[in-house]
Amino acid sequence: MEPFEQPQPSNKTKAEVAKVAEAYAKEVDFMPGDRIEPLIERLGGCVTYLRSLESIEATDGSLLVYGPRNFEIKVSAFTGPERDLFTIAHELGHYVLHSDRGNKRIKAARFGSDRVEWEANWFAAGFLMPEEDFRLTCAKCERNPSLVAARYMVSPKAAQVRMLSLSLAPL
Repeated sequence: MEPFEQPQPSNKTKAEVAKVAEAYAKEVDFMPGDRIEPLIERLGGCVTYLRSLESIEATDGSLLVYGPRNFEIKVSAFTGPERDLFTIAHELGHYVLHSDRGNKRIKAARFGSDRVEWEANWFAAGFLMPEEDFRLTCAKCERNPSLVAARYMVSPKAAQVRMLSLSLAPL
């Protein structure tokens, strides 16, 4: 079996990555507030929630792509549901952007802050909080990050970062 590669940046802009994410959400019929685990299973992947000791000792990637429709996302034991949702969407971003939907065997590292990780974060934000819907929700919720976050089942911090990226500063 061939070895895992390190993910390589797509070099798309933040706006381009968000468009890819929104289009992919439509393609796979994912709506804001949906549970993501059933989607991952439909795509041929699995989500593994690590136990506390496994989370501490984990050295392999948060995403292992074995091939098309064959991947595993590992989630830490030390986070809550909102963070887990964003993490899973982030790893899905690696799958879509960096493994070409499983056509490249990759292992995405658990830690790091580089272009590849930024792209996966941009994907997760666009996938979970599509721009048009997000703008409407911000208007309805008077740009309150906690209320906006509840709509998308993400953390208030994730909602706030998305607001700032779309020039919608919290009120």
